[in-house]
Amino acid sequence: MGGIWSFHCMTSVCRVLSAASLLCAATMGTALPAFAEEMDNGFISLQVENDLFAKLANTDRHYTNGLQAAWLSAPRDDLPEWLNNLSAPPLFGLFTDDANVVSVTRRIGVNIGQEIFTPDDTDATAPLLHDRPYAAWLHSTFTLQSVRENAAGGAWQDQWKLDLGVVGPWALGRQVQNGWHKLINVEQANGWANQLRNEPTVNVSFERAWRSERTDSILFDLDTDTIPYSVVALGNAQTYAGVGAIIRLGPDLPDDFGPSRIYPGIGGSDWFRATPGFDWYVFGGGELRGVARDIFLDGNTFRDSQSVDKKPVVTDIKLGATAILGDTRLSFTHVFRSKEFYDQPKADQFGSITLTFGL
Repeated sequence: MGGIWSFHCMTSVCRVLSAASLLCAATMGTALPAFAEEMDNGFISLQVENDLFAKLANTDRHYTNGLQAAWLSAPRDDLPEWLNNLSAPPLFGLFTDDANVVSVTRRIGVNIGQEIFTPDDTDATAPLLHDRPYAAWLHSTFTLQSVRENAAGGAWQDQWKLDLGVVGPWALGRQVQNGWHKLINVEQANGWANQLRNEPTVNVSFERAWRSERTDSILFDLDTDTIPYSVVALGNAQTYAGVGAIIRLGPDLPDDFGPSRIYPGIGGSDWFRATPGFDWYVFGGGELRGVARDIFLDGNTFRDSQSVDKKPVVTDIKLGATAILGDTRLSFTHVFRSKEFYDQPKADQFGSITLTFGL
């Protein structure tokens, strides 16, 4: 959100990483025995996405900022029967070998997040008819997750998500963006009077990810695995279907599904198995989404509002790295996103930083 914002944010991230590393190092001696056991604790994830992390330029543009705090429970064996049944949908056997499943882990989670969208020109006060409208989304997501591992070392992760939120002034986008800009003494965005109108949002989605067994790569004796995934989402905020995959490369790949992304990012997990020392991996992949509705481009559902002519297909290319120290994981993902509407002059990119730690 500006050059000064970048400096302060990057400084804060470095401080968080340093503190987390020192904390993990200080507690390593007492925590070592637990690392040999199955990861049976809950997790907290703190995540920020911003176009500054990718461009390091003094701009606010399109998807300009996302914040999310998430809690994921420890494995649960006391869920109601109907939730257990829901976590194993009828199509579970599609592309899986149910007979080889050796363990099933179920968790529940909740998060709260906010995403902010602006046009390219944040100086203008009049509506910009050929650029995306100002919009913010404040929402909470409730997650039912199940992970099934097979005898060969692969796994499948299913996630049902119910997302409840609001767009419009209720989502507090103007207050958050301009309040922060005022605090750090940079120019404010002048067009928030033209933002989408207030509207409650309800979205339901189902995600499935497959993780292959680890294999030895030809590069420096590192391990590699592949994680393809798919998603279907339905709601007045966003309706789409998508597929994607990432490939990971590292010395000792953890048994998770890679770092998570703020909605509508597909794939990833807010849990991982801790390591008795330092571990890392790099990853790369892509996503393709067919978009039937995007309220942040199409405008309000039941009222007139500013809108643009969206593209029906959007692709993401992502590259990143993850570091794990004890029960703390820090990830950075650089996302290159294709044009989302027809008058968009060029594609977007943004960065995502996620800090996850065990409880």
